Amino acid sequence: MAWHSLDGALNFREVGGLPTSDGRRIRHGRLFRSDTLQFLTEDSVRRLTTDLGVATVVDLRLPYEVEVEGRGPLAEVPHRYHHLPFLVRGSEQQGTATPRFTNDDDVIVQHYLGYLASSPDAVAGVVATLAEPGALPAVVHCAAGKDRTGVAVAMVLTAVGVPADVIAAEYAAGAERMADVFAQLRRMESYGERLDAMPAEARITEATTMARFLAAVEREYGGVHRFLGDQGVDDATVEQLREQLTEPAG
Repeated sequence: MAWHSLDGALNFREVGGLPTSDGRRIRHGRLFRSDTLQFLTEDSVRRLTTDLGVATVVDLRLPYEVEVEGRGPLAEVPHRYHHLPFLVRGSEQQGTATPRFTNDDDVIVQHYLGYLASSPDAVAGVVATLAEPGALPAVVHCAAGKDRTGVAVAMVLTAVGVPADVIAAEYAAGAERMADVFAQLRRMESYGERLDAMPAEARITEATTMARFLAAVEREYGGVHRFLGDQGVDDATVEQLREQLTEPAG
């Protein structure tokens, strides 16, 4: 994992160097994750597409968010753009992208499982999209780079063999940036003051949350590979992603 200074993005980092259970590792410079990219400066767009060589952007935001917030100057630069919205509870409401949370136990894990239940094609589509020839390097993003992006990256990393505890640690790496991220969300039209109604646990990023989510996917879906297979992502596609995203360690 490595942070990159990208003016206009508060939670942009590389997902690289992580070990897999079969002795490989995630290649550096192939997969990035971020909060919204709408505020990138023109210089940052150049760095993203030229210096880092990002060829694909996977946007997990709601259609409402994309319409209201836009994509910023990145939209003017040629690249592959895939809009794969992860629907959230409350996304049927007009005029807000702020999710509604239930009173269930382990509310954040239940919220994350809601992505798989409401948007299975989009969740599996992230893996299928990144497996396409020439798709990498790629950046996956939502608004905060925490929840939808966290789940998407976790599904990708699990698919190619990264252990759950390593994925959980990677998920938690952005914890210290959440205050700034939520302050920015509060200034955005699609979120605003409605964020104040969110539970306190929705504002933090802890490794144990991701660990519990992955355990719940195993329990409720038979694991990430079974979930992907049920959505039509076959073993050949996963193996193609593994070859493109990983390399022998050392």
